[in-house]
Amino acid sequence: PWMILLAVLIGIIPESGPHLLFVTLFATGVVPFSVLLASSISQDGHASLPLLAESKRSFVKAKIINALVAAVCGYLCCFVGV
Repeated sequence: PWMILLAVLIGIIPESGPHLLFVTLFATGVVPFSVLLASSISQDGHASLPLLAESKRSFVKAKIINALVAAVCGYLCCFVGV
């Protein structure tokens, strides 16, 4: 469960590089699918950078919503056993 939270928090960074860490950890069998799912949902790569340049408030709102959805989906998968 802590890895899901860590994946969501790292997903706030507007870059795609940190996501590769979770892909690698999943591919080697270190973390379950729920962690990869949470990371994938919360990580939007460089797509949010134009929004950050345009409106910091909108960027924060979008990231909060994105992080909440990622956390809910990740924890649901974790508790279901996926």
